[in-house]
Amino acid sequence: MPSFQRTAAASAWALRFDGSRPPGSPLRSASFLLAAALWLGPAISTARTDPAPAPVDSTATPPDRAQPESTAAPASSLPALAQRVRRLGLENVVVDPRSDSLRVRYENRHFRHTTEALGSIARVAGGPVLGFEARLDLTSATITDSNSARAGFRVSYPTDRDFPRPPAGEPLAPTRHSVDLLLDPLFTYSLGDILDQVMTRWEIQTELRYNPWSGARLRAAMIFPVHDDFPDVDPAHPDVKQTRPGPILLDQFFWTRMALFSGTAGVLGDNRYGFSLGAARPLHGGEILLDAQSDFTGYMAFEDSGFVYSAPNRWTGFADVTYHPPGLDLGVRLRLARYLFGDEGVELELRRAMGDLDVALFAQRTHGENTGGVRLGIPLPPMVRPVGWPVRVLPVERLAFEYREESIPIGETVKNVASRAELLRQLDPPALNANRYRYEEAREGRRHHPQNGPPQWVSLTGMTGFINTPWAGVMGDKDFELGYDNIPKEASYDHRGQYPNEVYYAALGFLPHVEVGLRWTVIPGYHPYRALVPESPYVDADRMFSGRIEILTPRPWRPGFAVGGEDLRGTRRFHSTYGVAGMPFDIYRLQSRVTLGYAPRVFTASRYTLDGLFGAYEISVRRTVAAALEYDSEKWNTMLGINLGFGLRARIALLDLEHLSLGAGWFRAL
Repeated sequence: MPSFQRTAAASAWALRFDGSRPPGSPLRSASFLLAAALWLGPAISTARTDPAPAPVDSTATPPDRAQPESTAAPASSLPALAQRVRRLGLENVVVDPRSDSLRVRYENRHFRHTTEALGSIARVAGGPVLGFEARLDLTSATITDSNSARAGFRVSYPTDRDFPRPPAGEPLAPTRHSVDLLLDPLFTYSLGDILDQVMTRWEIQTELRYNPWSGARLRAAMIFPVHDDFPDVDPAHPDVKQTRPGPILLDQFFWTRMALFSGTAGVLGDNRYGFSLGAARPLHGGEILLDAQSDFTGYMAFEDSGFVYSAPNRWTGFADVTYHPPGLDLGVRLRLARYLFGDEGVELELRRAMGDLDVALFAQRTHGENTGGVRLGIPLPPMVRPVGWPVRVLPVERLAFEYREESIPIGETVKNVASRAELLRQLDPPALNANRYRYEEAREGRRHHPQNGPPQWVSLTGMTGFINTPWAGVMGDKDFELGYDNIPKEASYDHRGQYPNEVYYAALGFLPHVEVGLRWTVIPGYHPYRALVPESPYVDADRMFSGRIEILTPRPWRPGFAVGGEDLRGTRRFHSTYGVAGMPFDIYRLQSRVTLGYAPRVFTASRYTLDGLFGAYEISVRRTVAAALEYDSEKWNTMLGINLGFGLRARIALLDLEHLSLGAGWFRAL
């Protein structure tokens, strides 16, 4: 049964663990080595992470800055420059001139991306600087701008031999003088079962966060129930309907010449408590990240009978490698893990940052079971966050959602522990270079405003195309559309002639030349379990994943070619695989598109929506109104599309040239 839930929310299928010890494994042995390295790391480190700088002769006359792009600064201008950097909204600011560069240490809790902070510093400094980015008042990377979009940014870490000395001195606007009160809505969703329809749970988590010293973070949270449709209480989470503590813990990060180490101890939320140890090492200038973690946790709950707990004897852990390919803000992660419910397996995740939105596609195999899904990090306003207040009251920066194909309790990790990958977020050259436009705009004092391009009409299948047939191209990189279509029962694919089909879809340009789609098809009026349980309210629904790869990009008067598949997993009730060629062209200021494709039977399926030869023709007036005619390998269809502005598109179709279908979508370029 599919499920869709906030990753921060309590799992509805967790197990209550006893005192049995898990069997030995290579991951368990690695965890003890990791624990030893964490505590011995400072002693065996060959050099300090933040060594004291060489003495500076305050009486020496620094070189004049003849050009504004020069990276040296007069000593008398340094206090004023530090104040200007602080007024940008940056914290823990220290400015230090060297013979070869102007060095600025800062912490960014104001802008959404590191490149915006760097560009703003370059603007007030008169040119690029050597930036030392701190996280939790811990110097975590240096970033150098080559002043060339082609050469890009260079990044080094405290584990690198040539890591430069950070600026020393008392910082301006230290983060230890402020406390954050964060509001985090927790959401759990299940598609229901025989006796239950859609079930939702809403909670509000209020959390205090404080940075008491370098690399440390204190967290203390409470969870307040708001709404709960789940009829039964999960035995593993007996207090889920009560006001209860959330994470109450201490995170600590520190660098050595070996790795970035982390530790977490306290109440972890999700009815777990204990401690976690981790280590990560950036390689090849940050394009590769090696990461490992080991957790020892126990069960705890505030039941009606009182507080109950078990010893912290449940061991989980993982080891993974993440690759950031050049030119893309993308992370490809392969993970070997022992999960929370005792299952061991492997996971492959592709995580893409699209503007301020994070989208990840993942697939897991544990104990012979395959599952997959989508993880989202949805940004919450304000997009530019205030600083300088003793107490900041804000929503969390991003909402974390996860959709899984199956709700069986597999592939779950311990939540709320310190994450080295999150601490190093946006501190790799591919992520910085992919967001160079932010740097350039901040350096010029402008804000970025994405512009929606010409409409890319989405078909009733939830992918770019015509009515029921696909286009030979793909949705633009980092573009997406959400929408709805109603298909009358006379032309529906599932239970045709009996029930209509309602389609809810999300189409996404996940990578250049790659489009993916998620679609939910609801069949209102059809209750598949009522023959067995007459009172069952469950309405039949189907979810599907689709994808298309653009082999040749279609251009005016030059054909393109793409291959794709729809409903690639599960029962394949709306399945097709296809290759399609097409070409756009203009005639008398009218934009036209034509396609021709073929859908072979590659996989076994219960139904093929495209089966054989298909084709389509579309004509558009100023890309505002479009009319299309197609043959979808079964019947002729026609459609009128209208661009309403503000990203809204409406569709009116005649399926089989007689059955009315209506739909609408909202498009956004990131």
